[in-house]
Amino acid sequence: MRPSGKGQMRILEAVIATAILLVAFTAFYFMLYSSVKFFKQEAVDLNRLSYNALTHLVESGALEKALSGDTRAGEAMLVRTLQNILPSNVFFNLTIVNVTEPSSRGVVMIVSDAVPAVFEGPSEVASAMITYTSSRGKIYTLVLRLALVGAM
Repeated sequence: MRPSGKGQMRILEAVIATAILLVAFTAFYFMLYSSVKFFKQEAVDLNRLSYNALTHLVESGALEKALSGDTRAGEAMLVRTLQNILPSNVFFNLTIVNVTEPSSRGVVMIVSDAVPAVFEGPSEVASAMITYTSSRGKIYTLVLRLALVGAM
């Protein structure tokens, strides 16, 4: 017994509908998860950049010079150093806290090249924190926050 033409058309319709659904779900999956992976990688890169910048400040001696001299001159030197090592679309906020002298409320310097709204907006933000001991024996906590504006 041979199947009728109507039965064959129903099978063909089901195959076409299944193929359309498969293509739609595949496209949806790639659009959803590929963008999430991109943003996660961007955050990882920004986090790595913040640790590298702090390491550069310590190893180059710029931090030691900034903390041992005049506060204004030290702030200006740190701003110049960070602007030279960071990409132009990355804004920073560096907070230096003296943990050996809590009587002075701890904060020694806050150095930034951005308005606070940059860190609260939809841009990608990462931070890194290290502990630094100066040659004079003082212990500082450095917190560097970076905000990415635009593509990296």
